[in-house]
Amino acid sequence: MSKTRAKAKEAPHSERSSSEASGPPSRATKKKAQRFLKDVERMLKKHSAKVGEKDQEKLRLAMDGVRSALDGKPDAKRLSTALKELDSRTEQTLGFAKKSTTREYAESIVIAILIAVVLRAFVVEAFKIPTGSMIPTLAVGDHIFVNKFIYGLRVPFTNKWFVEWGSPSRGDVIVFRYPRDISKDYIKRVVAVAGDRVRWADRDVFVNGKKLARSGPEPFSYVEEGEGREFPDASDDELTQETTKYVETSAGGEAHYDVIYNRHGYRSGSTVGKTVLDGLSCTRDTPTREGECVVEEGYLFAMGDNRDNSADGREWGGVPITFVKGKAMFVWFSHGPRSGVRWERFGHVVH
Repeated sequence: MSKTRAKAKEAPHSERSSSEASGPPSRATKKKAQRFLKDVERMLKKHSAKVGEKDQEKLRLAMDGVRSALDGKPDAKRLSTALKELDSRTEQTLGFAKKSTTREYAESIVIAILIAVVLRAFVVEAFKIPTGSMIPTLAVGDHIFVNKFIYGLRVPFTNKWFVEWGSPSRGDVIVFRYPRDISKDYIKRVVAVAGDRVRWADRDVFVNGKKLARSGPEPFSYVEEGEGREFPDASDDELTQETTKYVETSAGGEAHYDVIYNRHGYRSGSTVGKTVLDGLSCTRDTPTREGECVVEEGYLFAMGDNRDNSADGREWGGVPITFVKGKAMFVWFSHGPRSGVRWERFGHVVH
């Protein structure tokens, strides 16, 4: 009796399956069939030179069979038969051109990586600002894009150029290889170019006899975010080169502090007397806080906008033009170690 009941239950299911097979195809099935047709058409067009005329004709007949099954009142069984025929013909005719999903993804990824590498090598590159030497123009934690195409086309990973069509001008904010360690990238503003006479005397800078305006009040006051040890009880005499002194204030609960960078003078590799700085021809004795030099051919003189707290050309001399990687464009992201994401700096253009 149980077997009879079992057969009685199976009969409607069998009849239903047969009915569905001979009815109209589902919308999803029709869409898949249409996509398959487009893929086959694309492959045949791309590889027609490699396929004989007879094989092309057979493949087109199979494609017409699928189109016919989709037109008018589509029948699921007829469409299924037409699709099987097209799949078989496609495998025989264009099997060499069919790619696996894994291969397609792999090729897409490789192409994307190649495009990114080319853009980074020749057009634009991202950099992060690690110090406050360019405050207020750039803050610690700013992420910027640098235009590497503006001065010419460089041979990747070298100091040579394929072709040059420009050179940095006074006022440009540039990224360059640090002359004393080319594994590091620095960002400064071009203050003087080849042939210019530059003089600095304590807090003032003169180019060809003209005093450069400061970007902020004197003494320059700012909030800098960075890493360092805290010396809240240290006296000025105890603070030495590259020591960070934090000064707590009540302004918004932020940690304001001064960066005391070599408060006794910039190191230039020599003491008071005749100073030798690469790329600069100094015409007189230059104490560490005072100097007057002419920029030599093929070099630039660069300084940080935050000149009172910047290690720059006054310390390590000129920047070879061949070391220049590009010109700063704009801030695309900004995140301070203490303030977090700084939305107001997004899109800030570097002038």
